[in-house]
Amino acid sequence: MRHLAGVCAAVAGACLHAPDAVAGAWAEARGETLEIDTISREVGDFGETWRAESFFEHGFGGGWGGHFKAENQIRLSDLYDDRFAFEAGLKRAFALGERSAFSVQASYLGGEALDGPECTSDGYEVRAALGGSREFLGREAFVNVETAERRRNDDCRRVVTEVAAGIELVGEWRGIAKAWTQTGGGRTTKYEINLMRDFGGSSLGIGYRREVSGLFDEEGVLLSWWRRY
Repeated sequence: MRHLAGVCAAVAGACLHAPDAVAGAWAEARGETLEIDTISREVGDFGETWRAESFFEHGFGGGWGGHFKAENQIRLSDLYDDRFAFEAGLKRAFALGERSAFSVQASYLGGEALDGPECTSDGYEVRAALGGSREFLGREAFVNVETAERRRNDDCRRVVTEVAAGIELVGEWRGIAKAWTQTGGGRTTKYEINLMRDFGGSSLGIGYRREVSGLFDEEGVLLSWWRRY
């Protein structure tokens, strides 16, 4: 279950208007680190956007964990925009039986804000997640639901809710679907599908993402590589 639950964290990235939740409800085991590196390209009404990010979550034991994420975003449109942002925080997870978990998380947001042009300062995020894994049609599967609020010192506020689900396919292949909506500065809704292949202790994923709210047009592809050590 822990191996499949970690897939929640490999569902990577969103665009300027929809920050992703890179960790699910489960905490890493004591002394264990999960690393996810992602690169994505999106095109649409805002031009062409490239994003690279690295995420690390480390388990302290007792349901506690710490995480750090660094993101670099380059937007190619009428104007060239290059931004760097990071976040760091703590998580506390609580087991709900053998195959479910609930967690709360608090993070500091620093660097240049990626939540929209009106967001210009540092701030914080609070997040809650509920996840569970079960056997479905003879295969391991999981569902994870999260909600988060991001506030910055310039009164920029974002609220995001997302649902992710994954299932083992054939051999070392897994499929993941994710949908999320964000309010604040307009409402946006996106979906994402990913196909992942395990290679021992690491996994390689390729995904497709699309905006479906009608607020703007944008779609893209992403590659992710994650490993636990």
